[in-house]
Amino acid sequence: MKTSNIFFNNLIFILFLSFFSTSGLAHTTNESTLFPDIKGSSARFDVILLVGIGIVPETDKFNPDTNLSRSDLAVWGALAHGLVVPAPGEAVDIKGIASTAMDKGLIDNLNGNASYNDINQVLFDGGLQIDSPETMPTRTQAAEFIVANLEVSINGESLLSRREMHLGPTGMVIDVQSKMNPDGGSTMYLTIGEESYAVYSHGKLANGPVDLKQWKGKMVRRSVVRNLGQFQLWVFLEAGDVGH
Repeated sequence: MKTSNIFFNNLIFILFLSFFSTSGLAHTTNESTLFPDIKGSSARFDVILLVGIGIVPETDKFNPDTNLSRSDLAVWGALAHGLVVPAPGEAVDIKGIASTAMDKGLIDNLNGNASYNDINQVLFDGGLQIDSPETMPTRTQAAEFIVANLEVSINGESLLSRREMHLGPTGMVIDVQSKMNPDGGSTMYLTIGEESYAVYSHGKLANGPVDLKQWKGKMVRRSVVRNLGQFQLWVFLEAGDVGH
């Protein structure tokens, strides 16, 4: 029985590495390579974080200064609740995702702009206390609001934990290694203190280079880790000295 369990765990680990391997080509992106229009935005790193945890979709532009529409919120909500899981690197069907949110009853209509109260209802089950619930935020303000409340516990879980993720370690990156996988690809491992995890090949980086090897010696001020059973995976890393 013990041998069988070891074999099963090793098999799962091999499949895990194969799925997240880079096969010699990293697909990590940052605020410079993902959304060209957020370069001067105060929320640029929050936006990248939300992309990293799978709430904001990867599109050509973010449009930081426009109001968050109810259609935008429907898409973010559908992704946050796992109603739709886009394949990494593929074009996102925005209209289709918004329609799914409507069909599933996540939002009652897609007309006009969203308020903070709408965000509260769609993403936080109405559990947040909001000072100005009817105010309609820009997409930048909405991103900042969502990130500020990622770990608020509502009915025993947070938006982040619902996505099977948690805030990861911070501090200096003491080691970055590339390790070969059984499928012939490779996986990057990044170490902070005593914590060493594989980096998702489509992971998101903020305030730092897309080449993970250059992160050795950098300070990480914020990170997000995805829980995959007994395995942990970096999905977002933000370097220090953010210069907000």
